[in-house]
Amino acid sequence: MSHGVLAAGVLALLAAGNVWYLPAYVDLRAGQDRPRSRRPAAAAVLTGWGTATLTLFLLLLPVAPGLAVLPAVAGATAVACLSVRSRLLRARERREEEACWSALFPAPAAGRRATD
Repeated sequence: MSHGVLAAGVLALLAAGNVWYLPAYVDLRAGQDRPRSRRPAAAAVLTGWGTATLTLFLLLLPVAPGLAVLPAVAGATAVACLSVRSRLLRARERREEEACWSALFPAPAAGRRATD
């Protein structure tokens, strides 16, 4: 396959990815307007797409394939760390939200009915 065809495929893939990386960029730019868990998730999406872009461009260049693997591994590690951080923050946010709602609407005691 010629490099021109491969480059066109890479360009089409990166252009189609805007449905993921543009909303992630907006989440990062919004800052404090978004929940804390969305920022690491958005950073993970942007890191993943940036890693894919860099890796694909390195594969298009006449360099050793082993050289293109290094940024891919580093990017995948960063994406995994950011995703785990985002999930931990989301779990904390859910616990806080449940505590707030339970303070507003306390559950009835175990032996009593709600109509008592």
